[in-house]
Amino acid sequence: MPDHFKFSTEVRVRLPETDAMGIVFHGAFFTYLEVGRMDYLRNLGLVGSHRQPIKDFANVVARACCDFRSSVGFDDPLVIHVRMAEIKHSSFRFEFVLMHRQEARVVAEGHTVHVAIDAATKRPIAVPAAFRERIRKFEGASLAESS
Repeated sequence: MPDHFKFSTEVRVRLPETDAMGIVFHGAFFTYLEVGRMDYLRNLGLVGSHRQPIKDFANVVARACCDFRSSVGFDDPLVIHVRMAEIKHSSFRFEFVLMHRQEARVVAEGHTVHVAIDAATKRPIAVPAAFRERIRKFEGASLAESS
């Protein structure tokens, strides 16, 4: 597992995620990031509902980036390494490393930035203390924080 990552989950490439050349379409990687993020949150007991995936507060994605390192195709097994890298006042950043399970090669690296919001006003709010503490307890010293 890459340094500083304490959580991983797996997915197998499905046929509809591949393009006419038989490799994973670049847009499918964002689905893999989302699978990793939700499994990470589920592992920490932080999953809510389909309307509010984090149980204690609403959030929106402010940024999503993915760098592609090597190709994968149908039925390839992927390991998605996930970590919460940083929590600021109203935002938090996930980092991801996707690896081919059998070949132990990096397939992609990415990150997403989320902003905690008030569900009614859609305005940013402070990341709730209970969420921050749960992440801090899991990630330890590798978590960067500011308020």
